[in-house]
Amino acid sequence: MSEILVKEYRGDLAENSHRGSIAIVSSTGETVAHVGDIEKQTFMRSASKPIQVIPTLLAGLHKRFNLTKEEVAMFNSSHWGSTHHILTLKNIADKTGINPDDMIMNPSPSTSASPLAQKLSNREKLHPADGKSKLQHCCSGKHFSLMLLQRELTMKPDGYQEPESPVQKQILSFISMLSQTPTYKISIGIDGCGVPVFALPMRNIALAYAKLADPFNLPEKITEVIKYNFECINEYPEKINDYNTPSYYVNKNPDLLMKDGSRGVICMAIKSRKLGIVVKLEDGWTDEFQGIIIANILEQLKYEDTALIETLRNVYQTKLYNDCQQEVGHSEACFNLNIEPGYFEDLYGDDTEEAADDAETLNDGDTDDDTEYEIPVSGKNYEENRKDSNLSNKNDDEDEYLDQLIQKKEKKGTDDKEARNRRSILGQAIVLPSHNQNSVIMNPMVDTAGPVKSAKIISTVTSDNEE
Repeated sequence: MSEILVKEYRGDLAENSHRGSIAIVSSTGETVAHVGDIEKQTFMRSASKPIQVIPTLLAGLHKRFNLTKEEVAMFNSSHWGSTHHILTLKNIADKTGINPDDMIMNPSPSTSASPLAQKLSNREKLHPADGKSKLQHCCSGKHFSLMLLQRELTMKPDGYQEPESPVQKQILSFISMLSQTPTYKISIGIDGCGVPVFALPMRNIALAYAKLADPFNLPEKITEVIKYNFECINEYPEKINDYNTPSYYVNKNPDLLMKDGSRGVICMAIKSRKLGIVVKLEDGWTDEFQGIIIANILEQLKYEDTALIETLRNVYQTKLYNDCQQEVGHSEACFNLNIEPGYFEDLYGDDTEEAADDAETLNDGDTDDDTEYEIPVSGKNYEENRKDSNLSNKNDDEDEYLDQLIQKKEKKGTDDKEARNRRSILGQAIVLPSHNQNSVIMNPMVDTAGPVKSAKIISTVTSDNEE
């Protein structure tokens, strides 16, 4: 069951509550933290864009048409239709020969002129384009990507919105692979812009984003594409929504990737933690709450960028004003993550919370021979660690003892990496694109007998196994 994520206060009384769920999953499939129902079937909406672009990049179309990182970033965007977005989109059209008039959606006004934009605390860099056009539609960058790949596969861009089109089958294959969800368990609807949209359990969506953060055990070409796309978003964060939005500040950090989706969806990847995060508000009322929700998650995960966390708290106006411009209330994130026991121990390598801080290997002050070493290894003090070592004699040289501790820690790191690879879901035989519930096939991404050479063979399905 979902839980309350955000409360809106009028005075001291909570007037409105917004319920939802949060899933945080590691790249090896472990659930690290959660709130609410993380098995809830959820449409990814526009949060699927960083996955939808992968087959286009894998086909090398960005290189063929000399697209810049800024232009590739637009493929991922739910842009706000400011003038800098329109200029970049026109460059894509000129380079690729794709006609924006062939996009299937209707012309749209710029989001940067919407009531949502008015709620931003800082709007100085928002410059909405006048009138309406298809380029101003928030999904036009994605449509360029889809049309490019459809043209590559069929010689014409038409029909890219059809669920059975080659481009949509390619995308479904990647959604299935990265999320470890067999395609018969992925529900397909039609998004606001007219193309297929995918629904799967929240935990699996979080796993897909964890694989964007940590694409280990994938073929080199796919890993390179994922990392390159991550770089494009980080270098041009204003292209994903606009300047001074939550995604702008998050994506400025090269360790993070954020993409939101309509109707209450927020997805994130954290490279240093190898984590994927998904948030879903049940009432779909999320945009102005994105900053406080993400800040609360990062703070509870003890993420190191405290300046970002503070910035996110103030991206949107959290204070409530009435028509007389009197402050009468506020909004706040009020959830507590259920973090798996041992997460911080595994993260910091110690079973004490203090070990999260920089380890103090020596006492402050004198450096005489009688200086006592305080090395908090596994939460034990110095003398206890001596008992665990081979240096049982207290007269043994302390430098040798320290060397043993270092070697022990390095060996543990190697063992952990090997164990992690053994646990890797993507390194095993898995269920992948098939609409037959009895079909279990080898993952074509890791099948050494059939390496991926181009986007055209990504959706190849091998014969069914009996298991």
